[in-house]
Amino acid sequence: MVAVVLGMKARARLEKGRPGCGACDIDAPEGPDGSRRLLVALVAGSEAEGRLLDRPRRWRASTEDAKAMVELLGDLGRPGAAEKLAEARREAARLVREPRVWRAVEAVAGQLTARHAVGDAAIREAIRTR
Repeated sequence: MVAVVLGMKARARLEKGRPGCGACDIDAPEGPDGSRRLLVALVAGSEAEGRLLDRPRRWRASTEDAKAMVELLGDLGRPGAAEKLAEARREAARLVREPRVWRAVEAVAGQLTARHAVGDAAIREAIRTR
């Protein structure tokens, strides 16, 4: 949801045997701004999942998300990397809490439960109609 709000294309799916709510494929633009937006979208999944499942919002990432974050940030010990991650988490939390975005998150979660996959067009429609 946050990826689409940030102007990227995304597709979500539920997969049997995977922990959490599922997986999302995101098409991010090249360059520093695309990397920043992708990082925000990656960490937003954990925020939304915590709220949807009504459990403490521990920050966790799937193996695929963690690999993508490392590619974007490099070693967290590098100067500025931890700060970039913290800023992405703050922006993601703010976006997920916006009422229009949250209503769309809930709608897409319902669609995922029913269909096990939601494409970019359905995500955009959920945002547009909320």
